Amino acid sequence: FNIQFPMKLLIVSRGSNYECGRIIAAAAAQGHVAHLLRFGELRLGAGGEVDAVAWGARLVANYDAVYFRRFYPYVSEALILAELFARAGKRVIDEDLGRGHAIMSKTYEVQQLEVAGLLAPRTVQCFTVEDFLDAVQSFGYPVVLKGVHGGLGKYVFLVKTEARLCRLLATKNRGFWSLQQYLPTDSDIRVITIGHRAIGAMRRMIPEGDFRANVAVGGRGLKIPLAPDIKDLAERAARAMKREFAGVDIIVSRGKPYILEVNQHPGFQAFEAATGIDVAGKFIDYLTKDFFSGS
Repeated sequence: FNIQFPMKLLIVSRGSNYECGRIIAAAAAQGHVAHLLRFGELRLGAGGEVDAVAWGARLVANYDAVYFRRFYPYVSEALILAELFARAGKRVIDEDLGRGHAIMSKTYEVQQLEVAGLLAPRTVQCFTVEDFLDAVQSFGYPVVLKGVHGGLGKYVFLVKTEARLCRLLATKNRGFWSLQQYLPTDSDIRVITIGHRAIGAMRRMIPEGDFRANVAVGGRGLKIPLAPDIKDLAERAARAMKREFAGVDIIVSRGKPYILEVNQHPGFQAFEAATGIDVAGKFIDYLTKDFFSGS
């Protein structure tokens, strides 16, 4: 990357949040510049060059790198911008976005993990109620009904009866839901990976009366040592999904470790609070090491 200090980072998101603010502050602390661009402020022009993209009085071409957070439903627009950055020889996180690759589906994620030889809960995505009812016979109740999109524990339900399954299926369009094997546990492990390397681990305790460990629904985060086997699993999962900055969720159920999710846009407020690890700072370290070492 042929750039001069300081690095100029563009963070593209639907809006501001803790993570964007922390990355901006971490960049400033190291002498770099980071700005948040909301999709509503973006102006895409013709021409096929990054300088055809404007943001108020600023030109996107003035930035050295772009990091995308929570760009759904603006998938096409994110891919256009990512490709323009990549074509100009600029850094894109994740790199695959610059190649036009953005399959945002938990079904696809499970498939990729299995191809990589990693255990994930058995999952099936159906498009009719009849197919769901047929599939649940091989799972047995209870089952987990999960939206193929979404995060923070949203659209994730523990289903114990056929009547509840049918009611939930009726709330969304066909193809939105997937059926997943229920794996009993009292906690999960969140590992943050940057550059496909694990930087630490947090155990999230499942709150009473729930089955989800997400902090957003009441899960409690506790710092734990990063065990070698968990570290290896998280790093393999991040590489399998080609995600350079990820939150890998792992559970151990009946003595076996399973990858629940490889979050492409991980929240890390609770992780930083529990572990004391400067996640945002390590992300800036990762970017600038690539830039200024020529790697």
